[in-house]
Amino acid sequence: MANSSSPFTPIEEGNEEEEYSQGRGSFRAETTPSEGEYRHHPTPLHSKTENKGKVCNKKRQENDDKGVLCNKCRPSNREKITVVPLDNKGNSLNSPHGGLFKSVLSNLVKKSPRLSLSSSEVESSVVGGVSTKEEQWKIALAEVSHKLIQATRKRDEAVLEASRLKFSMVELEKKLNKLEIYCHNLKSGLDVCSNNKVMMTNKSSLSLVQRVKFGEEDKVIEHFLVMVSEARSSVRILSRSMTLQLRQIGSKVYDRIALLLQPYEIKISISRNPRGLLVYLEALLNKAFYDDFESIGYQKSCCNQILNPIDRCESNFGLYNRLKDLTWEEVLSKGTRFYSEEFSKFCDRKMSEIVAMLGWNRAWPEPLLQAFFGASKAVWLVHLLANSLHPTLPIFRVDKEMKFDSIYMEDMGADKAKKLVPNMVRIMVTPGFYVYDNVVKCKVLCRYNNNIGINNNEGLITPSPT
Repeated sequence: MANSSSPFTPIEEGNEEEEYSQGRGSFRAETTPSEGEYRHHPTPLHSKTENKGKVCNKKRQENDDKGVLCNKCRPSNREKITVVPLDNKGNSLNSPHGGLFKSVLSNLVKKSPRLSLSSSEVESSVVGGVSTKEEQWKIALAEVSHKLIQATRKRDEAVLEASRLKFSMVELEKKLNKLEIYCHNLKSGLDVCSNNKVMMTNKSSLSLVQRVKFGEEDKVIEHFLVMVSEARSSVRILSRSMTLQLRQIGSKVYDRIALLLQPYEIKISISRNPRGLLVYLEALLNKAFYDDFESIGYQKSCCNQILNPIDRCESNFGLYNRLKDLTWEEVLSKGTRFYSEEFSKFCDRKMSEIVAMLGWNRAWPEPLLQAFFGASKAVWLVHLLANSLHPTLPIFRVDKEMKFDSIYMEDMGADKAKKLVPNMVRIMVTPGFYVYDNVVKCKVLCRYNNNIGINNNEGLITPSPT
């Protein structure tokens, strides 16, 4: 049988017995037919290594006698080759990472095919393979080093990113703590404001906390502001009419007015300053007209006849609409009681108070009565409109020697003291009103600094002689 093309052929372990039996079959097929009957002898077991050499020699002798060549004798024992890579100095690769390289080398050795080589062929293959293996290991070592560098770099980047995230978390926690403190302070302030609002509501003694509205609320507020201005004008007209009557009455009423102004440290003179007397008398009349303004029906300790606030507001606004067009001629013909009994009582009560206050002992002439009717009607309509809303529009007053506040007060002497700042209140002329978020200022006469001459006897600013 002819030899194969390669000097040696690798033999797989799983096919060793099959190839060996095929060799024996080919040996039997190549014997000459001239021989006698051939008899097959069983092949000895592979495990009996001591008989393998004898069988192989016997076969070779028989093949030589018969002219048959057999080169397929399986080697008696497989030779294992172990290749250890060397560095340039001839030493083995014992580095700090030797364990990693040893594991990689052992895996590659296990995966390499086992060869059936003769000793001479093994020597030639080892010499040629050492250089190839060395190059492969250098390439593998370079790849592993590159991967190690990349992994180290990624690790450093991850550590840096983790430190940045940690710093960001610390800053975020600080901001969150500040936000929690701010929200806590805001909530505390809101609670304080709510408690103050409840206390103010309790002090005002309102039956309902919420504001009660009905359809004509804006119209009521508009009429109220107009009527307040009209009431102030009507009282001023009454004061002027009474000042004209003082000269005919005599000094008795005049002395009474001076006595009423004495607590305010004001001295009057009809001949020297009639305008001052007009303003002070207006202040006294307003004090009388607006006394008990907050009371129901202008009467102290009076009870509500209508408990429902909406119905009460509508009733007062209806009375206003009935009386707003009432004229002096209608009153002369039918009297005030015909139109409204409460208004008639109010007029009688206020006239009695003014007469008692001034000590007026003469009958009032018709022009004075007409002026009184105009002032009484205007003040009563202001009262009706203030009670046409719920809660009612409150009135406020100021007393003497109070500090002047331009938000709630108007100085009537400001036209003569343009360059001066009011210091304190001398006397209130007309009261003011709160209209929800707005205010109707009260009118006052003030005291000023002593850098410019002030006539304290009259309470009004007069130019100094210089």
